[in-house]
Amino acid sequence: MKRLLLFAALLGCGSNPPPAKAPAQVAAQGLDYQDPTTGSYRLLRNPASTVTRLVLDLQGPQGEMTRGIGFNLKGGAGIRFGKFEDGLAVQSGGVYALGTFGISDPGEPVAVTGGVLPDNVLTVGVFQKDRGFPAQDSGAVLLRIAIEFEPAAGLAAGTEVALQILKAKVIPEDIGATTDDPFFLQRKLRMKDVVIAAGKVTAL
Repeated sequence: MKRLLLFAALLGCGSNPPPAKAPAQVAAQGLDYQDPTTGSYRLLRNPASTVTRLVLDLQGPQGEMTRGIGFNLKGGAGIRFGKFEDGLAVQSGGVYALGTFGISDPGEPVAVTGGVLPDNVLTVGVFQKDRGFPAQDSGAVLLRIAIEFEPAAGLAAGTEVALQILKAKVIPEDIGATTDDPFFLQRKLRMKDVVIAAGKVTAL
């Protein structure tokens, strides 16, 4: 019996092998972005993007005529929303006529706004100011935003970072039309809800 116990001990019978060590996590150094593959309104990667600063273009569907667009975008841990040269968190794509009669005057306020709300929510909008100027085709870059890497979040490389559109609206072509039946005028004063597709953000 003693010989059997000794033999079993030598073979390691009844003992569990030591657990394999988990691979060490590599700290992220930046961000990657994959464009959405579906959706009529989409946030697409701009060629000016870098590893630490993603520039995203909002592009709409070809042939849909609008007068402006705005949305709220919530970012997860690991990103912050950046600003452009003018200090705003949004940049117009040059589609909408921002001045009276479509003429840009440096001294005239324009309806381009953007900022960051609590809980890392970006709110931005670009709107055509003159109702008498024609609506524009949405099938182009309407505006752009910037997303920057936040090293203090301590993300591991390969972690997916949440990016969620909370709300999005456009000013339709016929908003405020006064030639319609007054019964329907109230409906023509409302902005139109749209869905914007955001891509996948991954820590590198």
